[in-house]
Amino acid sequence: MNIGKRSVHGQRRVTRRKHRAPQQAVASSREGTSAVGEKPLPHSHSFHRPPVPAVPAPESAIKRAAFKQQQTESFKKAVAANKTAKAALKKIAYTRGRKYSREYHGAEKKLVTLRRQAATHGNFYLEARPKVAVVTRIRGIAKVNPKQRKILQLLRLRQIFNTVFVKMNKPIENMLRAVEPYIAYGYPSLATVRAMVYKRGFLKVNGQRVKINDNQMIKDKYNNPDVVCAEDVVNQIYTCGKHFRTVTHGLWPFKLAPPAGGMRQKRRHFVEGGDFGNRDTLINRFLARMI
Repeated sequence: MNIGKRSVHGQRRVTRRKHRAPQQAVASSREGTSAVGEKPLPHSHSFHRPPVPAVPAPESAIKRAAFKQQQTESFKKAVAANKTAKAALKKIAYTRGRKYSREYHGAEKKLVTLRRQAATHGNFYLEARPKVAVVTRIRGIAKVNPKQRKILQLLRLRQIFNTVFVKMNKPIENMLRAVEPYIAYGYPSLATVRAMVYKRGFLKVNGQRVKINDNQMIKDKYNNPDVVCAEDVVNQIYTCGKHFRTVTHGLWPFKLAPPAGGMRQKRRHFVEGGDFGNRDTLINRFLARMI
């Protein structure tokens, strides 16, 4: 049937409606039969493809998966064991810290009592000589004679503002006296030792300078049941314990900053208003400006 439609220019154009098959024929063709008879139409996709047999995985892939699973299980076990060990070490460190605190408090209280008893009878209490000294280098390498240079190397004071702890005895006193124009030294307090270990402490691990981050590093470094945490290190240094030499040589020489506010006259002795020489307990105020 021709139906007239207007074109763009206003003229009628003839269009033809496409012939559509009846709905019954379309439905029959979809069901596989023709519209007239019951003869089935051929289906091009009606056959079933035979199943493909599964290919076994390569032996290398199987071994790789088994190894990965084993590694995962081993890693989980190691993490659990490490967590348990850290918890146990934390408990030990806390217990020892409290024990050392009671010892320090008891020693200080005893010292005060002895001083008061001596003052009551009009006397002075003569305290024991300090066992530990802290030595810091305050001058560089200019005009250092070979003997003094060698002594500074033995004391591990190779750079300016390097600081070490030493056990006070006659040979050490002679060495300090020989290099006195290049160093400042005195007797550290507990607060000074603790601040230096916690803030400026580095271990010597395989010739490398490694920052102390946790107690496990200290335990692995010294491998000593008496030195397993930072408080053990502080106690051995402050009280000059039986492991003093092992502990101090396991630590890298402390590298301190220049003193805040600068120095007065490092070419003059401390008793003359300068900086070098023995400062006794006043060394703690000097180091507090450098830590």
